[in-house]
Amino acid sequence: MIIQNYNQKEETYFNNARLDILPLLPEYSESVLEIGCGNGATLKYLKDRGKCKVTTGIELTEPAASEAKQHIDITLIGDAEKIINTLDSDSYDTVLCLDILEHLVEPWLMVEQISRVLKKDGLAIASIPNLRTFRVISNLAISGKFDYADTGIMDKTHLRFFTRTSALELLKTDALEVDHWIHSPFAAMSKSAIFNTITFGIFRDLLTEQYLIRAVKK
Repeated sequence: MIIQNYNQKEETYFNNARLDILPLLPEYSESVLEIGCGNGATLKYLKDRGKCKVTTGIELTEPAASEAKQHIDITLIGDAEKIINTLDSDSYDTVLCLDILEHLVEPWLMVEQISRVLKKDGLAIASIPNLRTFRVISNLAISGKFDYADTGIMDKTHLRFFTRTSALELLKTDALEVDHWIHSPFAAMSKSAIFNTITFGIFRDLLTEQYLIRAVKK
């Protein structure tokens, strides 16, 4: 990953608690690791509400990590693809990997490491952008464009791209089994939400910005 690109991102990129993952979370986890924890907002939210005891975050950027130290128990600063190799096996009940895998050179190796550091029956929860959307397809098929942007599905820091099928395959390993996934929720009264309603969900996959996926360690 190129750290300069992340240092250029707006502050809001790092400081929003991910409430959309709540349907996938267990009632309680003794220990939670978040890869790419930003300023620690999600881990703080979980601990403040008694959903976990010990929180650990890995964060690439110094400014976000400095803020995270104020909110979480353990903050590890640097390249997650290297840091996770140094963590003990069978150490965490839940590992969060939210909007991270698409930024990595080798996301498949990261998933293997996530399964290694998880305890038996532990959960890996990931959010992965969906390339197969109306917007991307129309830009490519009609306009011949595959243009990168500062945020969103075509974020210029994305190194890998996934559809629902390939995202689910990514989370399936010899040690992990996908047991639940959901579409990312629509913003209230958004064009996508309205269109999805009037078309009875037929085009849901083509409107979905992200898939939220949970896998359990066998």
